[in-house]
Amino acid sequence: MIQRIQTVYLALVFIFSFVSLLSPMGEWMVADTIVAQFSNFTFNAFGDYKSLDETSGPWCLGVLLIIVMVLSLLSIMLFRKRMRQLRLTIVSTILLVGYAATYAFFAYVVYQLKIDNIASVPPPVFHLRFMAVFPVISIILNCLAIQGIRKDEALVRSLDRIR
Repeated sequence: MIQRIQTVYLALVFIFSFVSLLSPMGEWMVADTIVAQFSNFTFNAFGDYKSLDETSGPWCLGVLLIIVMVLSLLSIMLFRKRMRQLRLTIVSTILLVGYAATYAFFAYVVYQLKIDNIASVPPPVFHLRFMAVFPVISIILNCLAIQGIRKDEALVRSLDRIR
């Protein structure tokens, strides 16, 4: 199980998803002061922007990451059933792409509809945190795991033909 490289890729996807789940993903800043912070379950605003806290947090992003983590663990456990492992990894990749699109959409909507409407002399600027790159890295790792699973399946099928 551990000897297969795709197991390492899937374990890294689990770790990156877990770290992304617990850390803030981005923040809006005005003159080196954080006015709002965005994570996978919450949206927090500070100071003059406190009225923005009434918006519900992006809980769907956290749920997507939890599903990706569960699918990664299931894929690791199903190392003998390569076709199921392949399908679960493909579903996990699709969910991660959806996560990235939803994250970008939510950040844009919050900025355009909420933060931009509050008059401030220097407008707030959105800064991505380093942890926001982890889901994109997870998509790449899932693609590498898919390639490894396909190679294993091709090898097993070729050995079955020889017998």
